[in-house]
Amino acid sequence: MYKFSEFVRAHYQAIILSAVVVGLVLGIWTVVPGKAIQKYSQLLTFFMILFISLTITPQQFVQVVRQPWAVLAGLVLNFLFMPLVCWVLARTMISDSSLAVGIILVGVVPCAGMAAVWTALLKGDVPLGMAINALTMFLAPFLIPLLMIWLAGSGVRINPWSMLQQLAVILLIPLIIGVSLRSLADRFLDPRKYLPILPSFSALTAVLLMFATCNVSIPLIISRWSLVPTLLAAVVLIFPIGFLVPHWLGRLVFSREQEIAVTFSSGMKNLPIAVGLALSSFAGQALVGLPVALAFILQMLTASTFYRYVRYRETKGG
Repeated sequence: MYKFSEFVRAHYQAIILSAVVVGLVLGIWTVVPGKAIQKYSQLLTFFMILFISLTITPQQFVQVVRQPWAVLAGLVLNFLFMPLVCWVLARTMISDSSLAVGIILVGVVPCAGMAAVWTALLKGDVPLGMAINALTMFLAPFLIPLLMIWLAGSGVRINPWSMLQQLAVILLIPLIIGVSLRSLADRFLDPRKYLPILPSFSALTAVLLMFATCNVSIPLIISRWSLVPTLLAAVVLIFPIGFLVPHWLGRLVFSREQEIAVTFSSGMKNLPIAVGLALSSFAGQALVGLPVALAFILQMLTASTFYRYVRYRETKGG
């Protein structure tokens, strides 16, 4: 099982790209597979969040008290800076309301657990990054509906109560169950025996949802092909801004380890949640999920590029 987990981690970028390509190409002939998966999107999202929630411990929240300003910076970047970046890009570059909502959705979701992996690779403050991740996950069900009304409400009809209910089912409930089970499991089991495989299960569930998003989107993409270039241009800008601005500002106020954790917490968004919401809350607007699918690929490329950039600067003494 450990080898399987390492395989998924090492080849995740290729797996994501393959799912997008297969979903889009297959959609030229049929959208039946995507629609079949879409029927179970809430259930799949529930288990996806449950798997990753089992990696979170209550002790991680101690960092909120130990490093309040760094944690606050992570929250502001996740729920104010990144949503506004995506809103500006959507308003200035996208004419289609569904695509604009999808771009905004990328910005409002919480921090991704993969941020801790990249933080560890650069020897950053991993406990701080995990604390930001856990706290944004708990706040997301309450803040996402408010942010979507604020930033996207004029472009599409949003039912905040319905979205809050869906977020409770697909995010808050599995999160509470996962953290509670993790606390109980640690009393009887060695975490090293089950923790490595959980992110892989969560990641592959996300890939399945992303395949469905791409597959059901293809008829609308074909009918509105002229929108694709501007969509790509907008999505390409999201993550370089999400990484570089916090990186440059963080170097002025935080230690090197804190800055790395805060930057990855900003740049790495939990896009599987965005996919789940696109399929459930905006089921009648297939194009909402397309920016999220593209963001999956571009986020991983940007994170790996930023990693190499930081390593190069530090090697050169910059």
